[in-house]
Amino acid sequence: MDEERFEHWCEARDTTAILTCEEAFEAGWDSPPRMGAWGVVSPRTCGDCGIEQTLWWALTVEKKSIDDCAPQQRQLLARILN
Repeated sequence: MDEERFEHWCEARDTTAILTCEEAFEAGWDSPPRMGAWGVVSPRTCGDCGIEQTLWWALTVEKKSIDDCAPQQRQLLARILN
């Protein structure tokens, strides 16, 4: 049975790709389930981007509160939690 393809989203560039989990992992995407976990804030990037522009970076490295994050980052948090 073929692995299901679904949308992978790079938050650094705001781009998407429709890939299987294995294709995404092999291409360097940091996305669940191979990297990180569903429902948990973790860097979600493609193989070409770093983590410095991610919500995870803003919260853990820059120590920003949710209220201090950009609207796009707050929308991402809602997407991750849902």
